[in-house]
Amino acid sequence: MIKAVIIDDDITTIQGLTRNVRWNEFGIEVVATARNGRDGLEKIRVHRPELILTDIFMPVMDGIEMLKAVRENGNMVEVIILSGYEDFKYAQSAVKLKVNDYLSKPATLDEIERVLQETALKIEKRAASEREDKELRELLEYNLPITRKQMFKGLLEPEFCHTPFYRKVSEYLKIDLSGQYFTVLLIEFFMNRERSFKPSDVSLFAYAISNIVDELSQSKKGVYVADIQRNLITVIVSTPSHVKKDHVKLQVKEIAHEFLEKIQKYLKLQVWASVGFIGDHISDIPKSYSAAVDLLAEREEMRNKQLIVAEDVKDLSKTVTRRPMESYQVIIDAVISGQEDLVEERITELTKSLHKGDVPSISVLREFSVDIVGILALALYDHGLQIEDIHAGFNMYKELELLYSIPDFAAWLRELLLPICEVMNRRSSQKHRKTIDFIMRYVQDHYAEDITLDVLADKVYLTRNYLSQIFKQETGENYNSYMTRIRMGKAKELMLSGNYKIFEISELVGYKNHAYFSQLFKKHTGLNPSEFNH
Repeated sequence: MIKAVIIDDDITTIQGLTRNVRWNEFGIEVVATARNGRDGLEKIRVHRPELILTDIFMPVMDGIEMLKAVRENGNMVEVIILSGYEDFKYAQSAVKLKVNDYLSKPATLDEIERVLQETALKIEKRAASEREDKELRELLEYNLPITRKQMFKGLLEPEFCHTPFYRKVSEYLKIDLSGQYFTVLLIEFFMNRERSFKPSDVSLFAYAISNIVDELSQSKKGVYVADIQRNLITVIVSTPSHVKKDHVKLQVKEIAHEFLEKIQKYLKLQVWASVGFIGDHISDIPKSYSAAVDLLAEREEMRNKQLIVAEDVKDLSKTVTRRPMESYQVIIDAVISGQEDLVEERITELTKSLHKGDVPSISVLREFSVDIVGILALALYDHGLQIEDIHAGFNMYKELELLYSIPDFAAWLRELLLPICEVMNRRSSQKHRKTIDFIMRYVQDHYAEDITLDVLADKVYLTRNYLSQIFKQETGENYNSYMTRIRMGKAKELMLSGNYKIFEISELVGYKNHAYFSQLFKKHTGLNPSEFNH
């Protein structure tokens, strides 16, 4: 209920208002009354109303002085002045004090109720907006680690830097990447793959390395961790464009060597790194990333090189086959987000790609399997899980003995990943419930507006694709279907009221194209709008 305080020195006016106005119908409760401005201020301080009805001329303190004191305290409560006609000259002062309306006595009951109804709607709308803003701020803080990760990882993809998501998030995070050169640095580490290999060992080493990389990147201006996979870390290095490119190259090499030395010193692992080309614009990051991946694929041919740059591979006659690390990552991303159908789709895509060209040998397939388990182990570690928690007694060596062909590899992937996907689906539902609850309420309150998934993703600082995934995962239907269902439900309510024409209902529920509305309505209900309720 909206709390209201009435302040008037005329007791008859107070009694008439409290007894005759249909307060409950407007969602208003009169919580206090006062006979002068000073008492009114005290009642306002105690009850903190959303609405004040006040006279102007009163003893002790008049209405204008009282309202000045209210506004000076930062209170933006809605105010309706109800005063004599001869006091209308004070309306200018009332405007400066942001009064909602000014009624001259004697006002009719209908006039008073009309103004009260309009003011109540205004208060409710503002309260809803404030609730949404508060919830959005909470969601932003809740989603911020995911949001930041999505932004830097997204920069590895073509055209991402032109998306509204990137512009909004970079502005919010106060990250200005204009006027910079960009170079992608890849760091890859290995353990000796022995029979005692455990996925948890890889995830622990990867976690330690990510901490080292995070610490180094935070201590250096313009160094950003873009992605962390099983044994591959991607770093974006930005350098002011006034620096000569030869110096940029040297700076990036120095950063790479510092990463390599720290990892070797503290973890005693085999480590390699590669440096992509220097891009002139943020849109060049994906090409620099691709170049760095290709360079890293040559490491088997360059065992004496720990840091590989473009100049090192000019004389190589044979290019090493690039491992499908990106395919592994999208599969694991789908597993972690709990999307079983997408996992199936990604496995099918990967196995089809393996059939193209030379069929991988048994040893290569087993190498792929170790890579995937490592990426999976690291991803689960981030969620406080290990593979052994879901697959009791998991033994990598025994798993490898089962793989002799691509069909074996595909079947093994399904047996490994789908049970984990089911577990992550249950956990993910709890994690994203707050975001999806907000989206569903927002649609129910704003169904008449043009609220696309892009608009909502922009509000909660998540990418459109990510929001689409978690919405489908949480609700069982895609966003557009949900929006249509809500709008059609509202349309049926309006039709049953008998107060609107079909074209009016179409616009009230968010469809400017009346023919399209009719088409959707029939698809949803089986009836044309003109046949409904007849």
